[in-house]
Amino acid sequence: MRKRERGQVLVIVAVWMLALIGSAALILLTGSVEWQRNQLQQLADGAATDSALTIGVGCTAGSASTIITQADNFLATQRTRTGSLSIGGSCAAGYTGTDTFAGAMSETIHYPYRGHQQQVEVILTVALPISFGNYMGASNTNVTRRAVGQQLSGSATAIRATTLSCTGGQFNVGGSLEVSNAITLSGSCAVYAHDRFEAASSTYSDLGNVTVYANGQTWVGGGGSCAAGANSGSSNAVCADGSELSGHNATTCGTSGTSAFLTPGVAAINADPCAAGKGPVPVPPVSTSLPPEPNTDPAAIATLRNGAGGALGSACNPAGVYPNITAGGVVVGTGLGPSPASADASGFYHFKPSCYGYLNLTSMAGGISNRQVGTRVGPVSHFVTPTLPGASLAGTLLVAAINCPTTPNRFQAPASWVQAIEVNLASAGRTEIWYYPNNPGGIASATFTINPANINCDAQMTEWSGVATAAPRDQTGSATNVLSGSLTVSTAGAMAQSGELVMTADGFNKGVPGQTFTRGGGWNALSSDPANGFASEYRLDLPAGVASETMTANPATAWSAAIATFKPATGGAGAVLDPGFYNFNGSGFAGGGGICLNGGMLLAQDVTIELVNQAGLSTGTCAAGGGANCAAATCQFGSTPCSISACPPNAVADSAGGGYTWFAAPCSSAPSGDATCPGSSWCPVGDRACWNLLIYAPASNTGQIAIKGTAAEHWLLGSVYWPGTCTDTVNGTSTLAGTLSCGTLSVSAAAGAGIAVGSDYGINTALVQAVLVE
Repeated sequence: MRKRERGQVLVIVAVWMLALIGSAALILLTGSVEWQRNQLQQLADGAATDSALTIGVGCTAGSASTIITQADNFLATQRTRTGSLSIGGSCAAGYTGTDTFAGAMSETIHYPYRGHQQQVEVILTVALPISFGNYMGASNTNVTRRAVGQQLSGSATAIRATTLSCTGGQFNVGGSLEVSNAITLSGSCAVYAHDRFEAASSTYSDLGNVTVYANGQTWVGGGGSCAAGANSGSSNAVCADGSELSGHNATTCGTSGTSAFLTPGVAAINADPCAAGKGPVPVPPVSTSLPPEPNTDPAAIATLRNGAGGALGSACNPAGVYPNITAGGVVVGTGLGPSPASADASGFYHFKPSCYGYLNLTSMAGGISNRQVGTRVGPVSHFVTPTLPGASLAGTLLVAAINCPTTPNRFQAPASWVQAIEVNLASAGRTEIWYYPNNPGGIASATFTINPANINCDAQMTEWSGVATAAPRDQTGSATNVLSGSLTVSTAGAMAQSGELVMTADGFNKGVPGQTFTRGGGWNALSSDPANGFASEYRLDLPAGVASETMTANPATAWSAAIATFKPATGGAGAVLDPGFYNFNGSGFAGGGGICLNGGMLLAQDVTIELVNQAGLSTGTCAAGGGANCAAATCQFGSTPCSISACPPNAVADSAGGGYTWFAAPCSSAPSGDATCPGSSWCPVGDRACWNLLIYAPASNTGQIAIKGTAAEHWLLGSVYWPGTCTDTVNGTSTLAGTLSCGTLSVSAAAGAGIAVGSDYGINTALVQAVLVE
């Protein structure tokens, strides 16, 4: 009996020992699995973030190989490679890379991840042996960990604003929006967040989502609608190719298929956050953080120049008081940098990086403008000498309009004067227009000889800038009538371009008591002398085509009228900011300052601009808030990029130094077809205080960005950070390729406007970190 009991005890002890050993093995296995999980997760995280930083713009076989190889090489620094990297696939379907490493670890890398060209997935698996596995039917167990890394620019939204309001037409954004307060719409405006889809690779770089921190955003207003994916056709609505979320504590969504379209490709990457059975995540607050201040960055400070062109040697002083800066003998601002001695071959003045108070480009405005108008002289006989108030400026056009009683003899002019047109009719007299192209300067009068010597004549001289210096005359014409209450005078042919100087000189009855004369609608008076039967008018705003003026008189009269048009200079005029850092503090312009165009063209490449105090950036004047709208024929930052219109439509702008299309920050790539971004001559790649940073203002700045008016245009490449008010009127192909961050953003778009803000280029990543999205 006792022997049997002893046997039972041995069996029980053996079972206990087996259980104890199994438990110990299980505990050891569990600990090993957990340790391996942690190790694998760290490796996967590191490989995903490291390779994500190599992601560029677009997806190609070459870029996919680079990204996958980067992840593989990172793992090879941590574990010994036992296999070889194998890559296969396509951008549309996704590339897959596989390899093996010591410790029974295998890797699988997917790029682009689910069609998102800014994301890469790394999956790591380790096969762990199981002690006593033969008794459990398995000799090992697999431990798997994964991570999805996203390129920094993939975390930068196209627009970030505290308040966003829209008027006018459809305002198109290439990318996502983050807004604090409810978006407000007026008129027929629609705000549309488009995904950024690359057709060549069938991949996305941005999903076109809209998030509003405030509760209760109205996505579609009364009578409004969204035209899915289109740049036009939407009205009174907030539309998105991706998702729409509103509310930080009572989250609601835009209606799928009505305003939030969640196209299949987008949904595959970012599933509907408002799908049935899901509780949408509350919208987080919109960050108001700013990048590092450029005025504290050593690389930026090193570019600053003094008045002699040497190194300034220190940062700019927000309270600095600066001397005048001149260009072409005209004061155009204040600053510590050198005044440009002369314009380049294209008529552009080059400014150097420095500390400025303001730059006002009014005197550099492109197009034709009147410089001075002389007083009408006469009636005088034999010799008629029209004058100017002051001496002429070299290179401008001088024009003389003369009318005398009828004579078969052409007037005789001083040397270098050229007759544009003549017309002669009894009673109305002889009318002639003369011009002096590209005058040498210093001319204040010109004497014309009249034959016979006993007839009395009237004459007037005017001066015009911005006119072509060689062969400026384009079209001419004349008209006569022996007796009529009105007359229309037209050019014989069509003007080649818009914005030409169109001048008329009008002769009619002389010495008629009570004679009246009325110029044509839209025409500007140069001279009007009904008592002596002479008048002259001009226009600068006519489109290309036949130019004509209809004038009236009472009582009816005989007429002899002439018309002539003169072409604008092909290059226009303006200024260039040479590469480097520019700081504006408003010095010398009370209440305002900064950069104001007011008719000028400003070009820039490889620049970062900081504006402090009340200094702003305006297409109008330098007054507080940007002053009045641009009133000239054009006010533009940059010139039409080659990626928008095949080059050269802007050959003159390019000849100012090459590649001056985009008004560009330091950058290494621009939209396809444009050479604006060859790299930077001063900003280190990735320097967050300058790289892809175009415009910066500290939180204390009270100025405004004011791009306003029907003539305002801009092509900005880089990111803009502005804590205050931004106004953007989108005309034509105007766009900001980069990101825009504003406190209060007011936008409007003209008909036919394309993407106003947003691009895969020009994205400053100062406020984002390497991110693991899964």
